[in-house]
Amino acid sequence: MNIGEKIRNLRLAKMMTQADLAGDRITRNMLCTIERGGALPSLPTICYIAERLSVPVGYFFADEGEDFAYRKMVAMPNIRRALSGEDYAGCLAIIGTAFGDAFDDEIALIRAECEYRIAKGAFDHGRLRAAAAGFDRAISAATHTVYDTSWIRTRAAVYFRYLGALSPSLSSDMLEEREIEMAKSVGDDFCAYLLAAEALEAGREGELAAYLAHNTETVYGARLRALSLMRRGDTAEALAAYEKLLSSEALTVGVLMYEVFGDMELCCRQNDDYKRAYEFSSSRMGLLERLLEEV
Repeated sequence: MNIGEKIRNLRLAKMMTQADLAGDRITRNMLCTIERGGALPSLPTICYIAERLSVPVGYFFADEGEDFAYRKMVAMPNIRRALSGEDYAGCLAIIGTAFGDAFDDEIALIRAECEYRIAKGAFDHGRLRAAAAGFDRAISAATHTVYDTSWIRTRAAVYFRYLGALSPSLSSDMLEEREIEMAKSVGDDFCAYLLAAEALEAGREGELAAYLAHNTETVYGARLRALSLMRRGDTAEALAAYEKLLSSEALTVGVLMYEVFGDMELCCRQNDDYKRAYEFSSSRMGLLERLLEEV
């Protein structure tokens, strides 16, 4: 990459126009010629440009592959702003523009966490194929840093256990089946919920009670309470709890709504209300089709 290309890429990374960079010391036409490689800037000009771009002059003379630290110095303020605003896609875009496929431990860590957060968001909004692909990208990025990213791998494994139960096509290319089966992580709302649901299924009442004690106001807790009532045979009370949950504006997670539809179908069958049971069964299958759509 020549000096002109470095100037242009850095200017664009800082979202400056040629007129912004040229200021009152050089003409825009001259800057355009330099960026195209048609002319080499004089030492005073390169010093002026470096000052305008807030980088050391040495950045423009570093050999290819040796300017990573300079690029990182320029990119990190924008990366931090994106992270503080939870703009994870924007953060990845900045990293891609600034570094391409290059990375150090810190950039790999940031990339891994951004991929995980984006995958988690896709999962919560019912874009399950995008979520599965995103979790694998997060795991892949995490292998390139010395920082502790075991939480990414473990949480992703819990998600893949659930995704794989929904459809064999939602599998991981990065994780072994045994790792997925054995994963436990409570640092994430859905992971903690899934482990509590598994405890309910296995009859581990102590684990379920501990979860419900700390999740009294969440839709996840509400679903498990209603399911527990239904398992105990309190069908009428369970049905009322499910009706309340379905009317909640907080019920926005697609997979949780899918599970509630299934619970409601079973509840209605136990009450001999086969018409509503059929309606919930149809709604559940329709929702599953949308959850598995390619996006």
